[in-house]
Amino acid sequence: MLLLGYGWWAVALRPFSGAATAAVLLAGGGAALVGTRLPPRRWPQVDVRRATAWAVLIAVACLWQLAAYLQHPRDDHPTLSSLANALLDSQPARAAAFALWVMAAVALSRR
Repeated sequence: MLLLGYGWWAVALRPFSGAATAAVLLAGGGAALVGTRLPPRRWPQVDVRRATAWAVLIAVACLWQLAAYLQHPRDDHPTLSSLANALLDSQPARAAAFALWVMAAVALSRR
């Protein structure tokens, strides 16, 4: 609940301001610190076929992003960022995404 409250406050700050940058850096640094204090996770063996399938999907998404970025008008060819902007239009959605970002940072720092 505290994380959601912090996210609510952080996303209400003026974008690209010094305060917003400090809020993001503080949250990211705190997440890394918490993650390094937790016991490390045991990661399962990597299945090469599954990893290859994910790599292909990510490559296709990147190529789609590039193709959409180069084509105009943007309404006919939306990029992933323009789709995300529509999804994250409200403050509750941005606060939830911020909280998920911090939780992902904690999980990544446990490695």
